[in-house]
Amino acid sequence: MIQRILLSLFLAFGTAAKAQDWSEAAMVVTRDLAGGGTALGTTIFPNSPHPAFADRALGIVYVHIEGSAGNFGVEAGLFERDAGGWQMHRRVTGLVGASPRNPQVNSSGFFLTTSTLGPGDARCCPSVETMWFVDWATGQASER
Repeated sequence: MIQRILLSLFLAFGTAAKAQDWSEAAMVVTRDLAGGGTALGTTIFPNSPHPAFADRALGIVYVHIEGSAGNFGVEAGLFERDAGGWQMHRRVTGLVGASPRNPQVNSSGFFLTTSTLGPGDARCCPSVETMWFVDWATGQASER
């Protein structure tokens, strides 16, 4: 059962970075956010759908909590690309939830939706849609 959940998470989150040629960004995001832990999936929300034009991105990595029976932590960061490639701009604080989706970007940050636990939800099955704004200047995620 746990293996199915982990596989589902990987398939859900591991494909977003591979939709186009985001391999460099995905590698940097995973390396910088997983911290040597086992990454279960990486999601990248760039400020442009085309890799050649993107210069900012929100990266999210789900990291297996060692010793647990399938629990994971959420690590997120803001990334920027210059002539030297992608690098972390700052860590994101306060973001929780699974299944990140519906990204929107503007000059001050990123909007997105995650699934979070509602009253009575089992840990495996968050049912509440929560909208977030991640501020580019501070890295702070706030619920909208």
